[in-house]
Amino acid sequence: MTTEPMGRTTGPQAQLIDVVNLLPERVVSNAGGPGAEDDLGDHEFFRGVAERRFASPDQTSAELGAAACAKLLDRTGLAADEVDLIIYNCIFNDTFWPGIGSAVQSAIGATRATVLQLDTSCCSWLSGLRTAKAFVESGIHRNVIVLTVTNFVSRLPEFQSSKRSRVLGDGATATLVAPGRPSILSTYERSHGENYGLLRFEPELVDGVFRNYWERGCGPITVNFTKERLAAIRENSMSLVPEAVAASLAEAGLTSDDVDYLITHQPNEDFLSEWRKRCGIEESRTHDTLAKYGNLFAGSIPVTVADALDRGLIKDGDILAFGTFANGGDLVSAMTVRWHAGR
Repeated sequence: MTTEPMGRTTGPQAQLIDVVNLLPERVVSNAGGPGAEDDLGDHEFFRGVAERRFASPDQTSAELGAAACAKLLDRTGLAADEVDLIIYNCIFNDTFWPGIGSAVQSAIGATRATVLQLDTSCCSWLSGLRTAKAFVESGIHRNVIVLTVTNFVSRLPEFQSSKRSRVLGDGATATLVAPGRPSILSTYERSHGENYGLLRFEPELVDGVFRNYWERGCGPITVNFTKERLAAIRENSMSLVPEAVAASLAEAGLTSDDVDYLITHQPNEDFLSEWRKRCGIEESRTHDTLAKYGNLFAGSIPVTVADALDRGLIKDGDILAFGTFANGGDLVSAMTVRWHAGR
């Protein structure tokens, strides 16, 4: 287990200055037709999304990331040449290698910045905030952008024919972490390697033959599930996420009664409902964007935080509890934040 106590009393303190989302203009409704025959398509794991956003082929991942960063800079008034570091997670990058970080840095004119690609899958935003906090409080960097880009489902036209794809959406988020009033009260992160491989992106079979993604003739990328995998993923998530949220709150000296908003990953309506119950936080103290934007992997929590900020729901001094898991349960992450409006 990795936990961090409340912030130090000396030296710079890391503040979450602002969180913005950037959603593609193309709205895709789930109301238009039954979709292809799929024995898992009606499973509760894939329910709860009315519509989502698609990016490609109209927007590259680098363009989405740059637009999100530009929106953040405009809203915070930070000059591009004051950015020191961009920590980013992207699914999928525009090429197999390299990632989009340097393209984003150049596009926004962040001439002094370096980039760091970070991938803990759906936990990446929280991992990115922890990393940004460490850089800011060590004095190594001052202004750090944590960027998530999800440009995935719109690039997989064959997978789109399956109802299993209908919980997934595209979008980007950008978060500024800089010296200020301490925001991150505690964090919890842990890897559960025993759950490795439950959720995989891999090629479809071609003529009954599986070829790895680096092999000539491999099939299009898809997300493969079985009923057994779905049951295991649910079981993992139901223990890991509430336990992580509780551990983070305890480390901060708080309980679920102190939480103003619980904001979690957005997989499906079943998980959201059950997580609320197990965390002991009623629906009125949660905020979700699943129905409108779908599951954006690492972008799910920050998209939802940004939505809550835009709606004026989050107030200065509010206690926010974040929780997510990744890859079917091989990673879990939680964070307790005291929101400070402005610098």
